[in-house]
Amino acid sequence: MNRRERILLTGFGPFPGVRENATSKLVPEIAARAEQLNWNVQVAFDVLPVGWRDGPDRARQLIEQFDPAVVLHFGVSEAASGFVIETRAENICKPRPDAAGELPRLELLDLEGAADKACTIPCAAIVSRLRENGLPAELSEDAGGYLCNAVLLDTLARARPGLRAGFIHVPTCLAADSRPMTMADAVRGGLQIVHACLDQEILGDEVQREVAPTPTGPRRSQA
Repeated sequence: MNRRERILLTGFGPFPGVRENATSKLVPEIAARAEQLNWNVQVAFDVLPVGWRDGPDRARQLIEQFDPAVVLHFGVSEAASGFVIETRAENICKPRPDAAGELPRLELLDLEGAADKACTIPCAAIVSRLRENGLPAELSEDAGGYLCNAVLLDTLARARPGLRAGFIHVPTCLAADSRPMTMADAVRGGLQIVHACLDQEILGDEVQREVAPTPTGPRRSQA
């Protein structure tokens, strides 16, 4: 590769019911570790505002400015018992207030858009890789109808050909001793997700050693 592959990671800020969003700490950690591993990638990250207008707008600006090959949005879900890999976004929005207390103006995110859009990352392969590395993971067809879904739909609807874009939900709490998943687990899994989204020849065999799983087995117990 003559050009470093560009990857964009996003998390979310706080919103009603979640005063501290774990993904605002997770995405910088994943980005830092990817840089430390000396992969042939360039990683950018940002924390999106949880706003019906501001969230998708900010994600769109980042994609236009950075021109990434891979976009991975991360959000939290109280229902998540590990990594939840979303497979699609729906053209709907639930009447839930955003961080500013604003409600969506309409029931649809895009009046002229398709009913749904499929994610373009290798979702099934990601789940398999995470499970092989002792991390709980599952596929989902419902991104929640809140800002997670709104940002994902906007990204997929505007994606240029070839862009690999997707959304990953993680548990709301990722403390050092939390169950079912700690912050260290989430960072390790995040690196595996990035790896699964890239061509093998970009990273080489060394990545398997660098992000090898810890000795612990799997532990079980949305923005």
